[in-house]
Amino acid sequence: MSKKNNPAHNAEENYTSIIEKDPAETYKSILGEDTEEEERRFTAELKAEAAAAEAKQAKEASAKKSSTKKILTIAGITAASVALVGCLTVAGVGIYNKFGVKPVLSTENTKVDTKVMTCIYKDMVNMYVSNYGAEVLLNNYGMDVSKPLKEQPYPYDETVTWFDMLMDQSISAMEQQLVIYDAANAAGHTLTERELQQIEEQVAATDISTYGNGVTEADLRKALEIQMMSSSYYAYYMNNTIFSDEELEEYYNANALAYQTCGLGGFSINYLNEESEEGATGLPQDEAKAIADQLAAAKSPAQFEQIVADYLVEYEDYTEDQLENLLPSLFIDNFTYSAGHELAEWAFGGAKVNETYSISDSSAYYVYMLTSEPKRDETPTVNVRHILFMNGEDNKGDAEAALAEWEAGEATEDSFAELANTYSEDGGSNTNGGLYEGVYPGQMVPEFNDWCFDASRKPGDTGIVETSYGFHVMYFSEAGGPMWKSTISEMLVQESYSAWFEEQKALYPVTINDAAVNGLEG
Repeated sequence: MSKKNNPAHNAEENYTSIIEKDPAETYKSILGEDTEEEERRFTAELKAEAAAAEAKQAKEASAKKSSTKKILTIAGITAASVALVGCLTVAGVGIYNKFGVKPVLSTENTKVDTKVMTCIYKDMVNMYVSNYGAEVLLNNYGMDVSKPLKEQPYPYDETVTWFDMLMDQSISAMEQQLVIYDAANAAGHTLTERELQQIEEQVAATDISTYGNGVTEADLRKALEIQMMSSSYYAYYMNNTIFSDEELEEYYNANALAYQTCGLGGFSINYLNEESEEGATGLPQDEAKAIADQLAAAKSPAQFEQIVADYLVEYEDYTEDQLENLLPSLFIDNFTYSAGHELAEWAFGGAKVNETYSISDSSAYYVYMLTSEPKRDETPTVNVRHILFMNGEDNKGDAEAALAEWEAGEATEDSFAELANTYSEDGGSNTNGGLYEGVYPGQMVPEFNDWCFDASRKPGDTGIVETSYGFHVMYFSEAGGPMWKSTISEMLVQESYSAWFEEQKALYPVTINDAAVNGLEG
């Protein structure tokens, strides 16, 4: 919890945290990943020990998987984050022996050969360079992309190389793509005309020679087709897995505490004891206890706040400006339940509004006040459509042209959806008319979010918004349901996908040829 939202106070550090339950991890589309973007970017300030801890964990996992390769993770970038984008595959049956090209990964229906795996690997390397910059990679992590990465030790585990780490991420991503690709074919899923056009545009814009290893334009075209198919079918599954209001209500009733929040205020008062270090600040214990008792006897948030203000002025010489900055942070309205946590069990266990609760330890008294009863989050969400232009030379011009085309036609929500399926480059929504349902405040990138939640927004509104992903042609569909429904729906959809994917893995098992992997150039 940040200091801004922390309701408890400490004389030495200004704040002492109320323990909150970590939010459940939910599926986020490309538009929503902005809120996590900094976590995916490693910078020069990254702590070596944090990266080392991740490397150790990944190394232990790899030992269970294979004795011939090691899986490493760095700075939050995992195979899962690139499972559906940025890697290339190619399929074919019966051609490998004829031309002497070894399969690296294969299912019963699909094979990825050494040439294509080279493309996948180099695409992964290029993603790192694009995201973080060659200079940062070289100066801070010893990764010199101008030289073979097989010769460059990974900085946090010198028993493996940068090649090992990046190749393993590439293979992990490809395993997932191959499973989804085979499942898509089995279900009769096909690519749209726009998706096929995007493939041709990408082939035309690519310098095939940069892949090396004999990769041809035909290889790339087929590779992009398979990549597009797996991404498209993933989006199709996610967008067409829908839970009814009755199902959402039933799940909520069975797990209510996990989706409730309450209002809480808190303050702490340090006191000196025999173990206090020389120079430590604090009151004699009896004086601290007397102030804590006053707080515990408060009957309203206003009275609680006034007692805190009097204490800060008298004992800590706070100015009016300091009080103005601190006092609002005494209270939060989104305290969440955590099983077994003393304060949470009290707050969610039948406490009444304005009731107080006291806790003490060997150096401080903590007093809390419940300011609102636990309830589910009824924050309204919205349903919105968009058309994303992210790769062209004139993204803004393309967006303006698409909006003009819509305005010159029927100018309905259905016609907007058709244009989204034709033009949008957002793989998370360009198969369902660009639609995102149950969008809640703060879920999307800031500019996208601000447009959606403008107080004047009404159904049928359109506009163009620029974000870090490109230009978005926006269409406001309607207000959605409450946030608790959106949160539970996202979680259930992700759980459904995870279970479905495990079933597909069993139907379409992927075989990895470690010898072929180790023989790849790097």
